[in-house]
Amino acid sequence: MFVDGEGQSEGAVDDGGPSREFLRLLVAALRDSRYFEGPEGSKNLSLVHRGVEFGDYKIIGQMLSLALLQGGVRPSFLSQRLYTQLCRQQTGPVSLEEVGDWELRQHLDKIKAAETFDEAQRAVGEAWPALCTLGCAMSLLNMESRQALIEEAARAHVEGRVKPALDQLIEGLDCLKVAEAMRAHPDILRPIFVSGHAQLTVQSMMTLFETVFSPPGSNARRRENLTLTFWRDWLIEVGDGSRAVTLQKILIFVSGVEQIPPLGFPHKPQIEFLHTPLEDGSRRRYPEANTCSVILRLPIHETFDDFVDYMESSILQSPTFDFV
Repeated sequence: MFVDGEGQSEGAVDDGGPSREFLRLLVAALRDSRYFEGPEGSKNLSLVHRGVEFGDYKIIGQMLSLALLQGGVRPSFLSQRLYTQLCRQQTGPVSLEEVGDWELRQHLDKIKAAETFDEAQRAVGEAWPALCTLGCAMSLLNMESRQALIEEAARAHVEGRVKPALDQLIEGLDCLKVAEAMRAHPDILRPIFVSGHAQLTVQSMMTLFETVFSPPGSNARRRENLTLTFWRDWLIEVGDGSRAVTLQKILIFVSGVEQIPPLGFPHKPQIEFLHTPLEDGSRRRYPEANTCSVILRLPIHETFDDFVDYMESSILQSPTFDFV
């Protein structure tokens, strides 16, 4: 169920906006869960034994498939390595930075940093329990064999031990044929799953919306032209990082998602203007949005500073859905 920031349930007719909001939050929760490890935008699989036992990774794959196909939410937090694994392609060498287990990485770093054969052997001895767990227990024959041991242990940790989880994840992704499409078109679909691709830009935000104007020559049209100038100037400042909000937060306010869906929105997003006063006769100072139809309604202000203050105040304070 949906709740607001105070924990109160919110009634809504779901014509797309609530679904997108829910699926965006779901993907973020999966990204930050114990089932993945690594930097926020470049996650590898982590191994949760009970998760494998209960089929959690298959469910995660199903969730990601539904989020992508039903809500247009990009699960773009996967690492290049994990995406390549999901496509059943050959992966490259594993770096120590990819090893999510801090203790194991320290052991491997120590083996790599050893300057003498005796130092290297002692480091291997200290790492022996961890290496045995990975199936990489082996004695050093010489200094040159260190790198082979390090690479074998790193790959066993990052790829080998998570294979059952990976197989489940692929099975879940194939519930809607997503994994099958990834294997058939790995390069085309990579931007959907790997961070750093198709990032939201000022230009994409400017071209996203169709503006609904009043008739040319009217006083309303003059105010709308000025407001649209404010909107574009503000977007440029937001894109530069000099404002309190981000482009992602603006898009969330309008649509419920932080990235434009791969196939776009069901309807062309629109910008409208708030000319009609409130019931008490006062002006509408704050922006409004219809996340289902993806309509942003801009308030009319005489100065750029007033426009920005009310826009940012509304976006920063607007409630969002949460989980219970």
